Amino acid sequence: MATTVAIVSDLHCNSTVGLCPPTVNLDDGGTYRASKAQRWIWRQWSAYWREAAEARERAGGPLIVVLNGELADDNYHPTTQLVTRNPADMLKLSAAVLTPMLDMLQEGDRVFVTRGTEAHSGPSAHLDETLANDISATPFDEDANIYSHWRLKMQVDEVRFDIAHHPPGGGGRVPWTRGNFANRLAAMTAFECAERGERPPHFLIRGHVHRPGDSYDAFSVRALILPSWQLTTSFGHRIGGDPLPVGGVIVTCDRGRATVAKHYSHWPTEGYARL
Repeated sequence: MATTVAIVSDLHCNSTVGLCPPTVNLDDGGTYRASKAQRWIWRQWSAYWREAAEARERAGGPLIVVLNGELADDNYHPTTQLVTRNPADMLKLSAAVLTPMLDMLQEGDRVFVTRGTEAHSGPSAHLDETLANDISATPFDEDANIYSHWRLKMQVDEVRFDIAHHPPGGGGRVPWTRGNFANRLAAMTAFECAERGERPPHFLIRGHVHRPGDSYDAFSVRALILPSWQLTTSFGHRIGGDPLPVGGVIVTCDRGRATVAKHYSHWPTEGYARL
């Protein structure tokens, strides 16, 4: 019997190019309808959780879910790409997005929430904290009623995880440097743990940069940079961002051994228009 760990990052619910249910009822009585691209993201999201349920069934043990920050998006930068500015609507929308995950939970399963960037999740990532409380996530400090984690270090069936939203530095923006970024994080973690006399994690998992990366077995630590659930924003277009995948990982842990399955999907391009 093994344990299944499902990890997703950067949901960006409330972004008009982010994860969204097909329809959202707003506070003033109006309705927001997801775009074609958002409906595609929603289908990938629903499929991911079906795959997580199937992985748990095969493994035979419990499921651990990690929502790695920026569950909701209240982007403080000047932008038109938000569904609403009403905090209550943001939270209702984000809670609705989590329904496919919440509906599949069984007794013994656990959910953890980490905190994302203040520019999206609000000061002290209060949107992530509020949602973590709302869904009864495993608390960081139950006595203090703090339900989300800046950094989550856990051991699952003898497999050690170090999970946080922010990596140090920025991710490589071009294909030939993306691997370097993951390798650098893996090496940095292995060396720092050695200097402190600590056992290194088997997996260092980060998000934030939206560009997936993987150090594989280059070092004793495997660094995984997760993709987001958001397509290219106006800011992404401004910096020349290329289309990036959406998705998450599913790790099966069994007595110190781990198997990683990546569930990444690319928004289908339509090719070149014939003139």
